Amino acid sequence: MNRIQGNAKKMTLKEILKNIVPESELKNINPKILEVTSDSRKVKPGFLFVAYKGVDVDGHSFINKAIINGAVAVVGEEKLALSVPYFRVKNGRLAWAMMMANYYGNPEKQLTIIGVTGTDGKTTTTNLLYNFLKAAGTKVSMVSTIKAIIGGREFDTGLHTSSPDPDILWSWLSEAVKQGDTHIILETTSHGLAQYRFGDITFDIGVLTNLAHDHLEFHQTIKGYRSAKALLFEKSKLSILNQTSKEYKFFKSKAAGKVEPYNVKSEIKNIKYEAKDSSVTQTFDLLANGTWHTLTTHLPGEYNLENILAAAKTALSLGVDITTISKVLKNFKNLPGRFQTVPNRRNLHAIVDFAHTEQGIRSVLTLVRRNLIKDNARLIAVFGCNGGRDQTKRAPMGKAACELADLVVVTTEDPRNESIDQIYTQIAQGCLEAGGVLNKTFFRVDDRKEAIGFAINKLAKSGDWILFLGKGHEQSMNLNGIETPWDETQTIKEIIRKTNGRKG
Repeated sequence: MNRIQGNAKKMTLKEILKNIVPESELKNINPKILEVTSDSRKVKPGFLFVAYKGVDVDGHSFINKAIINGAVAVVGEEKLALSVPYFRVKNGRLAWAMMMANYYGNPEKQLTIIGVTGTDGKTTTTNLLYNFLKAAGTKVSMVSTIKAIIGGREFDTGLHTSSPDPDILWSWLSEAVKQGDTHIILETTSHGLAQYRFGDITFDIGVLTNLAHDHLEFHQTIKGYRSAKALLFEKSKLSILNQTSKEYKFFKSKAAGKVEPYNVKSEIKNIKYEAKDSSVTQTFDLLANGTWHTLTTHLPGEYNLENILAAAKTALSLGVDITTISKVLKNFKNLPGRFQTVPNRRNLHAIVDFAHTEQGIRSVLTLVRRNLIKDNARLIAVFGCNGGRDQTKRAPMGKAACELADLVVVTTEDPRNESIDQIYTQIAQGCLEAGGVLNKTFFRVDDRKEAIGFAINKLAKSGDWILFLGKGHEQSMNLNGIETPWDETQTIKEIIRKTNGRKG
């Protein structure tokens, strides 16, 4: 991620800690602060260091190192006596975000801020809404999993990250204001909300796509997960909620402001598909302001109709007209790693998709099974599940894949430091529950590149659909804790090109 250094002059400690630490504690203590950081390795003379208990590391363990490196003051959560001014706060993460807001002059108060949360569909909804607003003439920025666009410039959002830390986020908010933007759309993940990366921002609009099992390694229970998501709506003036979500009533009860539901079952009808070569077109009628409008999109599937409806509802609430929405949607292309077609001369329908939950896998496989597959073509799924994360979703993912696909190849997907055997065994449990037969309807190939080659060269026939799931747009794979370069689309293209010496 790229932080924009938007604050050239030093600030005083009192300015940085305004509304965070009582003024009485700052009496006669007001050094100049060059910068604020939670990373002791980055501390230089004149820095303010903030410590909090992290998931794996306790920042308080690095306070002495920060002081040695030049920290002139420290903020933390424990009761301590230090050689430099120290201020104790209840929540170090929240304090850090609020300090970054002060450091950058509180740009969040000058922007209309829209937060988009949910298990699946956040990135597509965020990008759609950004394009709707931009086409309507709104000066808008966005931060999504794939990229951030701030004041018209693109920034990398990092590896396996959606919600940036406060130092990055507020530098971007500041730059957006500096470039004259009036609106910003933020993907708001459950981790980001639970870890107070958004500080005490009041969102003008909060949007819910859906909720399914994910990230329980962090939130422990589905109740903990949904409660983290609900933090967005507790801080939103307007909540736009998916009424077909099983947790709709829960989120509605948590919403602090006005609630506006959307419902794909009652507000979208007459869905039609057309597949030509490497393109899929979906036509449907959408209800907007009491009138039905026929729209066309290259985003296939009912799950994308939910994303479209969520983005459209939000855009309409901000004054964008349906004609603008229709024009943008017609030309909007699939995002990298979101039902992305890999063209080839093998007459294979090779699709890369980020689906990494049971709900995501069911949605994308059901789309192909019901609407796109023809004649005797078969549906092949290649996927895995990331290590060191929610283990409870693995068997359901395997079950979904083996219920809906004709053939399944189970492989690796960011195993990190977890046993590949354990990950596979848990996925295979679901495959077996669905009636899968090892080495007949589902297969194990640990090396992902080999698994892709196995699916293309050993299993697939002309006309088959092969869905490569889980990695999507990501540009690395975490193997044994090390980020290794990985590009799913390019790997598929390379394997197809080399097949039998023919060009793909």
